[in-house]
Amino acid sequence: MDRRLIQTAVFDSADSDDPAVCPETVHELEAFRIEHEGQTIWCGTKFEGGCGRRLTTRLCTDKICHFAHYGSDGSGGPCGRTTKDKDSANHLFAKAHLASWLHAQGLTARFSYPEPLGSAVIAHLDDGRTLLVHLDRNNPVDWNSDAWEVILGPGVRVPATILEQRGYVQRLSFKDRPGGGRSMKFGTEHPGKGTEWDAPDDVTLTPKGMNTTTRPDAVRAPLTSRPPLHMLGEAGVRTIVTVDPKPYADGTARQEDAVKLAVMHIDRALRENHRVYAAVQAVKRLLQEEKRPENIARLRMALDRGEKRLDLGAQELDEVLRQLQHNPTALLLAKADKLMADGNVSDAQREILRLARQQHRSTQAEHRRTDAERAAAKERQWQQELRRRQAERARAYAQEEAERREQAARAEKERAARDRAARLQAEKDHAEKLCYLAPFVLGALKKAAREERSATWQEIRERTGQRELARLDRRDRLAVLEAVEKNTSPGAPLWSAVLAAAGTQEALHLYRDLAERLERHVPDDDTELLAQVTAECALLRRPW
Repeated sequence: MDRRLIQTAVFDSADSDDPAVCPETVHELEAFRIEHEGQTIWCGTKFEGGCGRRLTTRLCTDKICHFAHYGSDGSGGPCGRTTKDKDSANHLFAKAHLASWLHAQGLTARFSYPEPLGSAVIAHLDDGRTLLVHLDRNNPVDWNSDAWEVILGPGVRVPATILEQRGYVQRLSFKDRPGGGRSMKFGTEHPGKGTEWDAPDDVTLTPKGMNTTTRPDAVRAPLTSRPPLHMLGEAGVRTIVTVDPKPYADGTARQEDAVKLAVMHIDRALRENHRVYAAVQAVKRLLQEEKRPENIARLRMALDRGEKRLDLGAQELDEVLRQLQHNPTALLLAKADKLMADGNVSDAQREILRLARQQHRSTQAEHRRTDAERAAAKERQWQQELRRRQAERARAYAQEEAERREQAARAEKERAARDRAARLQAEKDHAEKLCYLAPFVLGALKKAAREERSATWQEIRERTGQRELARLDRRDRLAVLEAVEKNTSPGAPLWSAVLAAAGTQEALHLYRDLAERLERHVPDDDTELLAQVTAECALLRRPW
């Protein structure tokens, strides 16, 4: 048995860059085999360590399903991909998704893979721009390259200084799709805000930059240093050179790229069960223009897969609409909306859905009215029962009232005596608590004075760990400060000035009340009072 659990490969040839991911479960692998029947799978040379040999799928129940070298028993030529995971194919998926994304905007590009393979992808646009996708997490990004825009792959870190200087960085991420393959998202990371993700359909490439949800009017980030002279115009501004698309040797346009993208789009639509109708129409249009037999065969195979899916969807939609005509439920309505989202729907089907939705709304309204009537009847019954119980309680209360008054009179005297004793004890305990807190407050004020800063009650609480300070009201705080200042000489500044130096209305008013208790004169104007306490804070830094 081949112990090399290869998870990624390429379709059709060893030099292909059309990526494949082997599903890990038996059910998904069976669907993968049906979908890609007739296609060969290879240990591609576009992977680092790829040996170029043909692969097959290996269905397993005791471990994950995987690709295996064709007819291998564990021997044979060496393969350098035995320790590679799914991320080793990210450069190929990035290329495929970028090509599809650019094509949807009417742009084409040539792609290259710098060494080592898998570390990056460069898209060379026909207008002269380049997009650099950096995927290597272990090596730093070349921010001074000639790339028009740099996009970071999963897990690639960016220094905080670079992020602050550029204002943003573009990212992309991948997610496995059921049945093999990977979807891609674009992300925009801003300093201190994290990364906001967008579907490729929501991101556009303009002459100014990449427009995303968080950057709808994007302007490309500045270079981290001055660009090379050959990229500057007369005014020292980097320019874009328009390059005509390169034809084939026989003068034909790059129609094969359009064919490949159309097939890729229809396969993606089949996997995601979305926009199948649009992808089928695109293939039909290409078939009307295509002349090459091999391309016509590929398009017809893709068209056959798409039309089969459309037929199945149409049958399922007919069945759902039939059920809706007899029993319009919310679940069936939601299913019909999903099936009709592709656009291949007749006016008659839309009318059936409209009538079913109207009938569903009417039924729901009738149910709400019935429920409201039942609720009103239950409310009336409850009110009647409530009045009966209230009458019974009133009679019982009248019988017991005399006894309660007599007991209450006796208990009142006892309670008054207990309350008086408890009040005196509580006042004593509270006074002791305030006296206990005073040394902590004084120590915190002295430390703040030495450090030439003001203080707040919240800060003193955090620094001393005395949680009771947060529960003191204005009167208690005044009592604590009075206890703090009991040993302060008449001519010396008050330690409480450190609190008043915060300058808030509450702090100044509390200081003014304290000064009144201590029979000290303070200005009536808050500005003058703040100047006084500031001067006192300066004096407090001296030893007393």
